[in-house]
Amino acid sequence: MINKNLTGRCGHYCGACSIYRACEDGGELLKVMEKSCPSDRNLYCEGCLSVDETCWPYNHCKRRECLDSKGFEFCYECDEFNKGGCEEWKRLAEAHIKIGMDIRENLLFIKSKGVEKWLEKQDKKWRCPTCGKPISEEEKCYQCGAKLREKPLA
Repeated sequence: MINKNLTGRCGHYCGACSIYRACEDGGELLKVMEKSCPSDRNLYCEGCLSVDETCWPYNHCKRRECLDSKGFEFCYECDEFNKGGCEEWKRLAEAHIKIGMDIRENLLFIKSKGVEKWLEKQDKKWRCPTCGKPISEEEKCYQCGAKLREKPLA
């Protein structure tokens, strides 16, 4: 069953987010994320479309705040995005490219074909080629230990 809450409003696929995967899957990844999570953040997330005050990104997502203030659901609805003028989104897009996620392409796919088709595509893309379980943007599969990619350059 497709979980629409895994649709990031900026084009991010929440199913590949380390925080979401840690909360969903537990195990070693949860321990890693708990160690790296700032003490002022609650390590709890069910996806960007389910954000409430208890969820990790609630007070830490500038895109959510921006979209809410403009009454938009997704960044592609905004003129700044369409004209290439949103610096905050550009920084986010650059970081996502390093992990193999093109959030601009994702938003355009969502706009043209809809959330459900996009989620189906992302679910297939973000699976371990060794064990078939969902993976995050980390360098290894925390389910079977398979190496997925080299660590992205900072």
